[in-house]
Amino acid sequence: MLGIMLCGASDTADLARSFAEVTQGIGGEPWHYQTGEILYLNNATASWEGNSRRTIAAADLCVFVILRRHGEITWSTELRAALDGGKPFLVLCLDTTYAEYLALTRNVAVDAISDDNKRRLVETMTELESERQLTVATFDFNTFKDVYRREAAKLFEEALHLLSERSKRQTLIALLGDPARLTRRDLEAVEELAVDEFEDKHPRKLAVAALAARGGASPDTVLALMASKEQGIQRASIAGLSRLYVERPADPEFLDDCVSLANDSDDTGVTRRLIPAMFELGVAEAIQALDALDLGEIGARRRLAAALEANEGAIRDENLSLEAINLLNRCLVKTEDAGWLARCRSFIDRLGSRS
Repeated sequence: MLGIMLCGASDTADLARSFAEVTQGIGGEPWHYQTGEILYLNNATASWEGNSRRTIAAADLCVFVILRRHGEITWSTELRAALDGGKPFLVLCLDTTYAEYLALTRNVAVDAISDDNKRRLVETMTELESERQLTVATFDFNTFKDVYRREAAKLFEEALHLLSERSKRQTLIALLGDPARLTRRDLEAVEELAVDEFEDKHPRKLAVAALAARGGASPDTVLALMASKEQGIQRASIAGLSRLYVERPADPEFLDDCVSLANDSDDTGVTRRLIPAMFELGVAEAIQALDALDLGEIGARRRLAAALEANEGAIRDENLSLEAINLLNRCLVKTEDAGWLARCRSFIDRLGSRS
């Protein structure tokens, strides 16, 4: 059964019966610490805070209610447990208490509020609305049941929508093995799947491969994929950059964004993989954009020198020798003694003698 926990100070007992009626009416089981419906352990290290966290973790929905009193455990323990655990919750506040909170925040400094309970309520409400930007629904004693039922229904509606979206996504994932079957609308959904950092990496990789097979994705999607926190997605996207980003000639702004992404990354592998991938988008465009690349890491310098030499023919055909030499000179660091540097200098001499 759906476990729904009423969270609040001791005065929430005034609403316990109404809470239970609505909760049972929507098929739930009401939990309230004052009626003993809370998970607990009695032992030498037992604590109310620990029992509250345990119940929050087990609940399907938490209903935080503010009447007239401030509940320390409610806001210092239970709310944080709900937030940390990603638990769905509502925040409901008595309308007269909410009106008083607004009046106090407009007219009185928090530190000047002499009543300890009111001051803590103001601090809590300020945290909820101003700092955490949570939505607080107001009620009076006659409308509590209606407001609670309405707000809970909104959550159930959202849950059904997410269930529907999950069902559609599972159907979409089943099609990824055969990209040719994907419609234009399917491809839009595939882009959403590919950039979803909360989705499992395997279907995301399939989505990246499907986009590459079907002629690419939007520039924003490609950049988001290359910046993914999932390393496997990031690597697959950079490796398939020329098939994911299909605009030719490549937009200089897009290439600049790629370079900025590499410069901002803490992973040196991003820069190393991006260099040869950018040359696949156009030699002239890559050389121009890579002039802004951070070459502080030896692996990046080696990759750039190798990529330039691999494209020697295009560099000559497109009269890019001077630009290439400038980049090659940036790859030369006198403090290093490596065999690849000799090859780099030889390439510079070769370009210079024929430019």
